[in-house]
Parts: sequence; structure tokens; C-alpha cells
Amino acid sequence: MSRIRVRHGDHEIELDGPDEFIKAQLADFYSRLKESVGRLPVSKIKQEILEPAPKPVGGKEPTPAEFYRQKGKEDGISQILILGKYLEEYRGISEFSRDDVNKLSKEVKLSKDIHGQYFTNAVKQGLLRSHGHGKYSLTLSAESTLSSM
Repeated sequence: MSRIRVRHGDHEIELDGPDEFIKAQLADFYSRLKESVGRLPVSKIKQEILEPAPKPVGGKEPTPAEFYRQKGKEDGISQILILGKYLEEYRGISEFSRDDVNKLSKEVKLSKDIHGQYFTNAVKQGLLRSHGHGKYSLTLSAESTLSSM
């Protein structure tokens, strides 16, 4: 499953789902955008979005502790984002619970569990999306925050 957000001027679309679904919705979005705005140049972003992301070749995946220390942030929300990204990227868990993050924090050997209020604050800041039943996932804002770390 993938997530994507595209904005062209006042037009915006955010998608979450299988790659084929996203490709179909993006094609529909761009066709409607061309009709409403007129002739738009083919954007490089559109081409990059539709191409699959390259998979890393060789090498071993970092341990949770190595991944956490690479980012160099220690506040509660950053801990959630970093550990959530690790779960998504290396363990294939795109929707995680507080327990998943706290189990991973024990592997990283953080001094204590991450308090539940940090999850609430991250949702309010738009960095986590709540899926109900205690499940969360990273938003595109979180992805951009993580890429700047």
C-alpha cells in the first residue's frame, strides 16, 4: 500500500491504497485537471509519481537502534515518527499501534515507553493518521518531516 498527495494550484488529491488504484485515480485527477484548467504542461512530478520507487540493492537493513540514532531527534513525537517509519520501511507494518512502537522502543533501549499524549499531539499536528482501534499511520507531512531529519 502506498500513500501520495499531489497539489496543482488550488487542486489537490491525497490517496491511500494499492498502487494500481493510485495510478487509476491519478490518471483521472490529471484528466479532470486538464479539462477544468485548460492545457497544462506534463509535469515531471507526475512522471516520478507514476514510476515505482527503486528498491535498495544489497546491504543489510539497519537495526532499530541504528535507524533511530541516524535521525538524531529525541523528543516524543519525533520518536514516534522515527519508529513508525522503521516499522513501515523495514518490517512492512504500515498501520501500527502504540504497543508496536513501544516494543520497538524497547529494542532501541529507550529509557521508558512513549507516553500516549505524544500520539494524540502527533495526530493533532497532522503527522499521524488515526485509523481507529488504536492503529496509526504516518501522513505525508510526517514523511517530509522525517526526510528533513
